[in-house]
Amino acid sequence: MIPDRLFRKLDRARLAKGTLTSLRPELHAAVEDLHAAHATYAEQGGVKVLHVACQALVDRLNRGFGLPEKRVFLRDRPRPHKRSEGRIVYELHGECDPYGPLEIFTRTAARANPVALKTLLNTLLHEWVHHYDFASFDESVHCTGFYERLAQVYKPLREQVDDRAAAGS
Repeated sequence: MIPDRLFRKLDRARLAKGTLTSLRPELHAAVEDLHAAHATYAEQGGVKVLHVACQALVDRLNRGFGLPEKRVFLRDRPRPHKRSEGRIVYELHGECDPYGPLEIFTRTAARANPVALKTLLNTLLHEWVHHYDFASFDESVHCTGFYERLAQVYKPLREQVDDRAAAGS
């Protein structure tokens, strides 16, 4: 159980001010690479090129925020899930082991299709924010502060993905 004091601390914590702004050019390039790698993965299969792009994005975030290195493992299989009365009631998108890698599942639970780029990006960044919290606070919980940190990183990158999709590339 998480002590109330730590929960409040995590709830108030923010990303380092100005860091994300200074990282935008590097992150922009990493998302462009991720977009291209995802397109290749969706068309041809083979998770290696996608793995390289995901690892590059995490590496840039870690360097930018002064965090320890974190390995990314992509699992090219459907998300683990549970069904109840024929419906999926739970599915695991990814995990962040505080002492091990980020693990991301790259296929949907129901049909085993490649996940959408936005979903992959959201899951990757969600797990990276857990890494940020573990490195910064020795704990990570889903609280208001966690989701605010996630939004600070995800929103500008999601806008880039949306802009690219609107441009038709």
